[in-house]
Amino acid sequence: MLRFVLVVLCFLSFLLKAENYTVLCYHSANPPYSFVENNKVKGIFPDIFTRISELTGHQFNFVNFSVARGLNLFDQGKIDIEPGVNPIWRRHTQSPGIYSDFYAFSREVIISKKNNQEKNPTDLYGKVLGIVRGYRYGDFEQHFAQSKIVKVESRSELELLSQVNYGRIDYAIMGEATALYYQKVNDELQLIPIMMVSELPVAMRVQPNLSGLKKELNRALKVMSKNGEIEKIYAKYGTKP
Repeated sequence: MLRFVLVVLCFLSFLLKAENYTVLCYHSANPPYSFVENNKVKGIFPDIFTRISELTGHQFNFVNFSVARGLNLFDQGKIDIEPGVNPIWRRHTQSPGIYSDFYAFSREVIISKKNNQEKNPTDLYGKVLGIVRGYRYGDFEQHFAQSKIVKVESRSELELLSQVNYGRIDYAIMGEATALYYQKVNDELQLIPIMMVSELPVAMRVQPNLSGLKKELNRALKVMSKNGEIEKIYAKYGTKP
């Protein structure tokens, strides 16, 4: 009887601790990290948070916004978590947030439809390069100017892919994982990574008042990394962490 009571108390304690948190994902699709299929959000981030939910008991609800709108809502404290972020990208925001441990890498590449021989950013001077509005590109941004690389902004990496594929722009900066995923699911795309822009570790960006959640995320991510679960999730979408 005592054992039964203890089990019930533990279960009730678990329920009392369980919380609901909002997780930002960007609309207009951002595969393989997040995308909508049959009215359901799927991808690397949902898969990771499904497992984190199992390990912590918390519920994580994905909310869809443009990059600019999503960042603004995070600044206002209306979104709890932004996944897959390097602190450098958000250092200029009103609320930089706090970060979990790093769990994977983000690799940014220049893609082109032609197999050219560009080796350095200066080789792209005079050309039109597409970027995602609201994204930051670190030291590479010093090459953006009318007399250097002419940048145009799009709402998502999906739009950039389409613009390069149809020859509307010369190049685009894109996550390597996204490029690999689209090559995997669409044979008609013949887009070639021609230059590595950056390779940075990523973490979960969390509201500053959620330090307890940050610790729980760290514990869950540590378990997933140790068990090879994060690597398996990325491999499911044709890429690597």
